[in-house]
Amino acid sequence: MISKYCSSIIKPMLIDTHAHLFWDSYKDDLEEVLVRAKAAGVTKIIVPGTNVESSQKAIQLAKKYPSVIYPAVGIHPEEILISSENTKYEIQNSKQILNLKQMITENREHVVAVGEIGTDASTQELKNCMGEQKVLFREQCEMALEHDLPVIIHTRNSLAEALEVLDALPTMPRGQFHCFSHDEEGVKQVLSRGFYVSFCGNIAWSKRVAKLVPLVPSERLLLETDSPFMKPGERNESANVTITGQIIADLRGVSLQALGEQTTENAIKLFKL
Repeated sequence: MISKYCSSIIKPMLIDTHAHLFWDSYKDDLEEVLVRAKAAGVTKIIVPGTNVESSQKAIQLAKKYPSVIYPAVGIHPEEILISSENTKYEIQNSKQILNLKQMITENREHVVAVGEIGTDASTQELKNCMGEQKVLFREQCEMALEHDLPVIIHTRNSLAEALEVLDALPTMPRGQFHCFSHDEEGVKQVLSRGFYVSFCGNIAWSKRVAKLVPLVPSERLLLETDSPFMKPGERNESANVTITGQIIADLRGVSLQALGEQTTENAIKLFKL
């Protein structure tokens, strides 16, 4: 299904708000990946970290490719599995939070968000440490509020848990629910809290998720690839945001050009690009 969109001749200006370009699969051809992205009309790419090390790599990429790559720093909920001992986890978590805070302080002119953060209940092992996940998520949201940064939120099978953390904060952060795949009520809950929403390549093969796309107001919609993921059997990359963008445009009954203009405006506003 995706292939029929690959030959689109329209080249609007687009922003990929979620691509993990520090991933090992890009180590030999990142320059070519960026060239293809530019040729496809992708002008800016947000690269969210998933731990301290990859967050630092995202910052380094932003310094190497200014005005093209923009880093976000954060600890992904799956990182919680590094330890099953609460005491050890608490010590490591504290160190990681301190490292992220220092990273933001030293690179505030580059960092555009705190992410990828959130909750994940996709396995029993992750469900068993949901309490620790919530603590980590809350601390990173507080860090985002402290530095006036948006959050990039991951909520695989755990939207209710993430909303519980957000609702307990003294102030609701601004931000993005990325790779959204919950349900109609979930869309309403996220929008009611002022968040932006983005969808990934699964809208091409999941009719259930595709039905959610028209429910997001145009002024709250963002584009992303979640590279290198979300493309079955292949490594994804930022140029493919034109593919998901065209599918989204078709589902919403608008042109890719119009969608690109609106989502680019949205991304610039949210992340202050």
